[in-house]
Amino acid sequence: MKKLMLVAAAAIVAGSSFAACEITPTPEKPTVTNAAVYAWKFTGKTVIGKMVNFKSVNPGLQGSNCQLGTPDSVKTDTCAIRVPGSLAIQGYVYYCDNCCDVFTSGTAGATINPLASFYMTKPFKDVFTQADITIDLGHIIGTKATQYETKGIATFNAKDPSVKYTLTFAGLGSYDQKLAVVKSVSGNFAGTAASPYYVGKGVCVPADYWTCAIQLACAPTDDSVAYGTWSVKYNSSASKKYRNNGTLIKLPSWTGLN
Repeated sequence: MKKLMLVAAAAIVAGSSFAACEITPTPEKPTVTNAAVYAWKFTGKTVIGKMVNFKSVNPGLQGSNCQLGTPDSVKTDTCAIRVPGSLAIQGYVYYCDNCCDVFTSGTAGATINPLASFYMTKPFKDVFTQADITIDLGHIIGTKATQYETKGIATFNAKDPSVKYTLTFAGLGSYDQKLAVVKSVSGNFAGTAASPYYVGKGVCVPADYWTCAIQLACAPTDDSVAYGTWSVKYNSSASKKYRNNGTLIKLPSWTGLN
């Protein structure tokens, strides 16, 4: 089972039998050969937490049934309830292998590191400290062998261990025979999000939900949903810069990943 290798700044990473991605561990200008940069995006819907005052919603339901945040910051007659929200995840992966091989070999995994960065802008800003992308189906298709199909699973974990997404994705795209790379793929994803939270000023409150009897379920640790569209695209300009002199794509300053 082949692994999609992500490049570490001060390491020599072994590639596939087709080629190797070799990095000279010099911080000034590492020498990179046979490397490619891909941009991944997952955009859609998920569930977020919203603070609600039960005295104005349904008298008799008390906040004591909830798992609240710090007592000084959350009133005892309020609790976080799940409501629909937006999800936006994106990032860049620096693949260190034969691109066609890793996208069609059956299985390809990736573990996050400083040079393979994923971050979330919705429902709130956060950086993923671990990401795993596994391609369990990948085929070059079409009468002229210029199209591509894939299906896989992406798992993202943020700084807060409770922020986790497990997304199954599938889609169709294009294959470039001349470059021997998958150029772009897009499709849909669906999966689970770890228990959503209300994120406020220094407060993270688990978001609860209702039972059929309109009572609090008191199970805020249950998973929620996430779904939408996704895409992965080969960035030829970034790939060239990366192969030539190890130049990385500049990320938003708030991520702290540059």
